[in-house]
Amino acid sequence: MSRLSVTLFGLTFLTFASAASLVPGRAFDRFITIWLENQDYAKAAVDANIADLKRQGILLTRYYAHTHPSQPNYLAAVAGDYFGLNHDENVRVPEDVFTVVDLLETKNISWAGYFEDMPGPGYMSDASDGSTGNGGWDYVRKHNPFVSFDSINMKGEHLLDLQSFGAFERALAAKKVPQFAFMSPNMMNDGHNTSLKFATDWSHRFLQPLLADGAFDGRTLVMLTFDECETYGVPNQIVTLLLGSAVPPALKGTEDATFYTHYSILSTLENNWELPHLGRYDVGANVFRVVADQTGYTKNKDPENAPAVDNSVSYPGQLNNETSKRLPIPVPNSKLVGAGGQPILEAVRLAWAGKDGQTPYDGSGRVNDGNRNPPIYKRPAANSP
Repeated sequence: MSRLSVTLFGLTFLTFASAASLVPGRAFDRFITIWLENQDYAKAAVDANIADLKRQGILLTRYYAHTHPSQPNYLAAVAGDYFGLNHDENVRVPEDVFTVVDLLETKNISWAGYFEDMPGPGYMSDASDGSTGNGGWDYVRKHNPFVSFDSINMKGEHLLDLQSFGAFERALAAKKVPQFAFMSPNMMNDGHNTSLKFATDWSHRFLQPLLADGAFDGRTLVMLTFDECETYGVPNQIVTLLLGSAVPPALKGTEDATFYTHYSILSTLENNWELPHLGRYDVGANVFRVVADQTGYTKNKDPENAPAVDNSVSYPGQLNNETSKRLPIPVPNSKLVGAGGQPILEAVRLAWAGKDGQTPYDGSGRVNDGNRNPPIYKRPAANSP
């Protein structure tokens, strides 16, 4: 691994910048996901910038966020559950809950989180004023899912991988962007404090260097997504685009009508790099078809309750701020086989050994959406999704 020096509190540290050589994936070698804020599918899909970007990639026409407000959707994408979270206040998830970071590290796949206007590596506070000069918060912790997990924030070397957009720009110029990059623009550029047009204007400009020929070594899949829709009480459908050199030329300008949620990010990574799984809702989530078609994955399906999905309300869980809806974190299902063809992450199995019990994670891909389709707890079965 090559390293970059970073300065924190007047001290200089070394942090991994990228692998000396890429860990090859089956359909892509790098995955970059960029998150925008709070827009309904019907409005965003006809935006001129989104339409122009679609000509360079694939529009996922049945992609759904999980709930409202923003923060639980970010947590879901990296941990395979949002544990009933129904607010944007600070939370801490216990150390025995693992994330995408732990999956990637089983194969030494480099990773980083990049957050615009983050004051310094591993910044843990609620927010920070940054570059916009609008008098409001530019960086916000609620859009940085990694710092909420004790399995990450208790490890200094992991905090050093949570950096600013400036660090991303330097890594891009040096062709040392990690193989997994999670990116959150500031509250102006993501559209939260501005508008759809402001966010997509920014996105169009920001993406052009990333989509240029030779921008990266290896095949790179770039995912532009919104965290949730704007209107509560509707199914929470959002625009998501897949772009980059990993998209076959024949698929540029096309649409994919497979059912996806933010959990599909995890299942797709697992499938691409043949990674273990977390034993949560990552198992059974559909793999992006552009990847599944190249890897021979044939288990994508519509969840049985997909026609009735309405992801507007969080289901009960430990992070819910209503006492009557607070439940223990469920036991991961160690009996499943994930989209990577692998068993559960060994660290998860060991951490939860002796805690076997009922679990909502059955690998079916069933969508849990608040009061309408709450999680169904059952004994884990020795089956695969």
